[in-house]
Amino acid sequence: MQSVVVVDSGIVNLKSVIRALAFVGASIHTTSDYKRVLAADRVILPGVGAFPS
Repeated sequence: MQSVVVVDSGIVNLKSVIRALAFVGASIHTTSDYKRVLAADRVILPGVGAFPS
């Protein structure tokens, strides 16, 4: 099973994202540690808005 990391930036509510991932059976981890993010199979950066490129 692929690991899914949800980036915890401390500025958004992660509850709905985590609940949706759990519903589909994902192996979920939340972190703000960049090493864990780099090691993940999939990364979700939740939030509202856009980041400049």
